[in-house]
Amino acid sequence: MIPTPRLLVLGAALAATAALLAFYPELLRLWLVLPVALAVCALYDLVSVYLIKLEGSRNVRQVMSHRAWSDVTLNISNNGKKTVHAQIHDMHPQLCQVRGLPRDQLLEPQSATGIIYEVLPETRGNMEFDGIECLVRTKLGLWFRKLRLPCHNEIKIYPNFKNNRLFGMLLSKRSMDHTGIRRLPRPGEGSDFHQLREYRDGDSLRQIDWKATARMQKLIAREYAQERDQQIVFLLDCSMRMRHQDEKASHMDETLNAVVLLSHVALQQGDATGIMTFGGIDRWIPPAKGMNSARRLMNGLYDLEATRELPDYVQAVESLAVRLRRRALIILITNLRNEDGQSALDALQRLRGKHMVLMADLRESDLEAAIKTEPANTEEAVLWLSAENYRLQRRQQHRLAIAGGAKLLDVTPKNLSADLITRYLAIKRLGQL
Repeated sequence: MIPTPRLLVLGAALAATAALLAFYPELLRLWLVLPVALAVCALYDLVSVYLIKLEGSRNVRQVMSHRAWSDVTLNISNNGKKTVHAQIHDMHPQLCQVRGLPRDQLLEPQSATGIIYEVLPETRGNMEFDGIECLVRTKLGLWFRKLRLPCHNEIKIYPNFKNNRLFGMLLSKRSMDHTGIRRLPRPGEGSDFHQLREYRDGDSLRQIDWKATARMQKLIAREYAQERDQQIVFLLDCSMRMRHQDEKASHMDETLNAVVLLSHVALQQGDATGIMTFGGIDRWIPPAKGMNSARRLMNGLYDLEATRELPDYVQAVESLAVRLRRRALIILITNLRNEDGQSALDALQRLRGKHMVLMADLRESDLEAAIKTEPANTEEAVLWLSAENYRLQRRQQHRLAIAGGAKLLDVTPKNLSADLITRYLAIKRLGQL
């Protein structure tokens, strides 16, 4: 129980009037009535607050999007016979912004009241709503009673890719076709028979159907359907290299958005998608097709956060080699540092014999800003030289990676989704996988 400001003011006023008794002793008997009356009122008000019967429940989505506002509804039932004045506050997760709370509410007797407010999760992963707090004011306004209504909810915070400008296009299979996503068929490519047609210059001799040629008295070639059961495996760095934050999103946030979007494209293309993580988090989701695979990837990715460990590219590749038997497009997403260069190059060398490797090396926007800024003093000149030296070393590592057989994307996190999808589509279109 907490005394209200009204009770404190009355108590202070009562103490102040006691000083008047020194000048007017004849008022003593009358004054003694005041503290008794105040005590009786306070006791009555105290008893009445324990007769309050409130129950609460919460309507909240089990899945929310990272950095997106979502509605939460609190249902407060007053099962007593008197109106209750209460200040409502929800015990929401700490890593959330809130709009619409606390709320002063008048709870009518024998009725339920719905209170809607908004939350914005500031991080991904699992979160919990623990209870509903009600600060109840008594009828006479002399006491506050803090009630905690039991109400527990667990939610998942998924990456927010709906605001990505590519998402609307990727939802529509028709619009994807209009953008030229489908790989162009090549003579002799694939393994599923599609149709017979006249032989054309450039067709392989193996495509000639001799029985049909003898029957038609002209060269007839077999055309095969495009192979669609290829594998795309993301090799995702979760080490301290991915902790960097650009503007409002971290490298890990932008990376997960890109993985989700590219997986959506690849699954529509008929390819199987999977993921393996390294750098402090070891997760393996084998490549699979279909929308169930998309949900499985999302459930395996949504709570990933960068660790404080260093990346071990060679060990990651060795672990992937044990798990992955078929040829695949390996998409390594990392933030390479100079001291990691040799380890990463050794890892790429081990992969290139069997798989096609695309390395997306994330580039901090701070680096571009430092290089573009013309130095005006000694301190800025030192910063510019350091950034330029880092850029040159980075470019040399990229040359070595390309010479080792890897395809490369030197990209900022905010452009990762678009550039990855564009490169994937180019690989499909050219039949390189």
